[in-house]
Amino acid sequence: DMKKIETYVLGMVQVNCYVLWQDNHVLIIDPGTASSKLMKDIDDRGGIVDGIVLTHGHFDHIGGVDALVEHYHCPLYMNAWDKDMLKDAYLNASGAMGLPEIIVHTKPQFLDAGKHTIGVFEFQFIYAPGHSSGCSMILWDENLFSGDVLFAGSIGRTDLPDGDMGKMRNSLRIFKDLDPSIKIYPGHGPVTDLRCELQQNPYLNM
Repeated sequence: DMKKIETYVLGMVQVNCYVLWQDNHVLIIDPGTASSKLMKDIDDRGGIVDGIVLTHGHFDHIGGVDALVEHYHCPLYMNAWDKDMLKDAYLNASGAMGLPEIIVHTKPQFLDAGKHTIGVFEFQFIYAPGHSSGCSMILWDENLFSGDVLFAGSIGRTDLPDGDMGKMRNSLRIFKDLDPSIKIYPGHGPVTDLRCELQQNPYLNM
């Protein structure tokens, strides 16, 4: 199995969109904009897109969904608690930022916590609310796509319409039970690893 992870930094808020490859199959995580480079790279290599997975519903993670679904005719997956964000610019925070309102028309399918298979991709979906009520993380082998739950040295903000610091504190406990050798691919900023975060991230030592 040839597996690899590619990162595209998209949009005004510099979101990390991750493109997972397993042989010639592709899974797209958090497409913040309809990046023509991303589509060209997939198409040039004959990639088959098995699906798009959202870590949560904020505007900077969802802006490219409809264009990608139209291009690849692939399904969209997310946690059900964030579904209203796709249709509501206030909830997804695009309205609040004084930006053009971002609305997604694609109907998502919902993933609960646990093991899932989408096309050829097997992963664990980890429910970790706090930054939003539907925030979830994707564990693919030793790679954790942490969305806006955990960043290098920091955590996601909890002051947006759907944020909750109590839930976030609870979710941060999840990291204590994960293998410290896993790599963390956050929604924004550089890749890190869990061992380093457990040692240095002040929020994991609250």
